[in-house]
Amino acid sequence: MNTAQWMVTLVGFGLIAWIVWYFWLYERQSVQARAEEGGMQEIDVTVKGGYQPAVIEVQAGQPVRLNFTRREASTCGEEVVFPAFGQRAHLPENQTVPLEVTPAQPGEYEFTCGMNMYRGKLIAR
Repeated sequence: MNTAQWMVTLVGFGLIAWIVWYFWLYERQSVQARAEEGGMQEIDVTVKGGYQPAVIEVQAGQPVRLNFTRREASTCGEEVVFPAFGQRAHLPENQTVPLEVTPAQPGEYEFTCGMNMYRGKLIAR
């Protein structure tokens, strides 16, 4: 291999490493859901290259309303899936879609996009 081929190969491996880190290994800061009257916990989640915030802390046994707003045209963010609750929702671009779940037990509950590339989690305490 000549020098140009080595450079292209190294850049390719670097990009692969960055993608793996960004989508699967990067630990994001957690955010506490705000409690509303009546015990409903609520938080706004923006979908743009991932979920912001991607880690949400809530109280177990209380209902949670997640207001998803998709701010991108990418088809990856068109759907959010909560496997532990058996729920999914279609997210039209620039529209807020509320999704309500109730984590009965303390633990971590993952949510993903329909392609399983965007990842987030609810941490119930």
